[in-house]
Amino acid sequence: MLRAAIAEARAFDSWQDYQDALKRAIAPLTGEQLRQRPLPNLRTPGEIAAHIVFGRALHLHHTLGEGAAELKPLLRWGDADEPPHTAVEIVQGLELTWQIITGCLMRGSATDVIAEEEAIIMQTIWGLLDHDLPHAGELSLLLGAIGLPGVEI
Repeated sequence: MLRAAIAEARAFDSWQDYQDALKRAIAPLTGEQLRQRPLPNLRTPGEIAAHIVFGRALHLHHTLGEGAAELKPLLRWGDADEPPHTAVEIVQGLELTWQIITGCLMRGSATDVIAEEEAIIMQTIWGLLDHDLPHAGELSLLLGAIGLPGVEI
């Protein structure tokens, strides 16, 4: 196996571990815990988690367009008047976006795509990670600040 293939496999395995840790941190949260705001200028854990789902849906929609019609409801999660989401809804949003990520972006090998497609896939993956990871850190810190377990990888 080439070093690049090994690195790619490890990166995807680590991303899967992160996805699982994110779901483990969110799934047990009650509505009250999701709405807890320790400081007026901070988002709640629920707002941050919903924003992660929205960000994923937005990145994937930009890349896949109408090919990812199932994301349309998640695109409304960025609306200011969108009601708070439950832990179950957020985990379902994480699972749906993850299915699309693994089904569309992380299948095959670099030899299966042309250079232009590869560039789009890499840009989308980078955009997803660049958005997800800082917000997961923000979520983890906020959960810890209110006495709850954070996103543990």
